Amino acid sequence: MPTIARTGTVPVRRFAAWAIGPWMILLLAGLGFVQYLRQAQYLYLVAALAVIAVSAGCILRQAWARDAMRVLAVLLALGALYSLMLDVTHWGDFERARRHVLAQSPALAELGLWMIDRAQRIREVSVAIKVVAMPLLLWLAWALGRPAVRPQFRTRRR
Repeated sequence: MPTIARTGTVPVRRFAAWAIGPWMILLLAGLGFVQYLRQAQYLYLVAALAVIAVSAGCILRQAWARDAMRVLAVLLALGALYSLMLDVTHWGDFERARRHVLAQSPALAELGLWMIDRAQRIREVSVAIKVVAMPLLLWLAWALGRPAVRPQFRTRRR
């Protein structure tokens, strides 16, 4: 990659669709980092920090981050698949919870049903996000492995 000192011009970086993936992962990992910090979940906090570091390295097009992001994207896709399977296996829990709430005091039934409906909507959105994210993460891992992408990353200077 030519530098400004040699040529006197700023090198033009062409648009790469794969570059959107690390930005999205970075933003979501940052959100997770803040949540895990507030909840004192330190193991998840360290994992989110590692994801942030790899994403930032990939955004800066550091050579070490390309393979790390490929592995990370596959791991995130597998995690989404596992989480999706858990969501699907527990899908009937909402109907059981509704029956349980309706068997309780009528005064509390309205609030209980509202909370169950809200939780079900959150799970539905979560399932939709996972269904969309899994192929995109696998595509990112594939795109970063293409030979045309390798020259877009630079090795560390000594």
